[in-house]
Amino acid sequence: MSLNITEDRKMKDLIGRVGDDVSQLRSDITSLFSHTGRHALPESARELRQQARQQLSASGEYAASHLRYLRENPRRSSVGLLGGLILLGAVGTGIFYLCKGRLPCCCSEDGCCENEVEEEGDDANGEP
Repeated sequence: MSLNITEDRKMKDLIGRVGDDVSQLRSDITSLFSHTGRHALPESARELRQQARQQLSASGEYAASHLRYLRENPRRSSVGLLGGLILLGAVGTGIFYLCKGRLPCCCSEDGCCENEVEEEGDDANGEP
């Protein structure tokens, strides 16, 4: 009871149909890729380019409107700038004194900061 695969007619028909389906699928995939490459991708690229241009022009208009506002209201921008500089100076001074250890919160009641400053001065002059 040996069954030869090539003698089975139904199997031959199925294999032939599968071969045809694979061939048709291959043809459809080739058509899909060529259509995508010629039409869909360039259209998407054009849309992205248009969106980028719109965003750039919108951001340019936004910046220009704020510059116009600052030119029209120089006093308000000057007050903000002056306040920022004062705040920056206060923070810088605080950091300087904190690093030097001369803040009142760092010294004890006996004046440790003053003693340290005098000792540093003595060492710098070479005197004991």
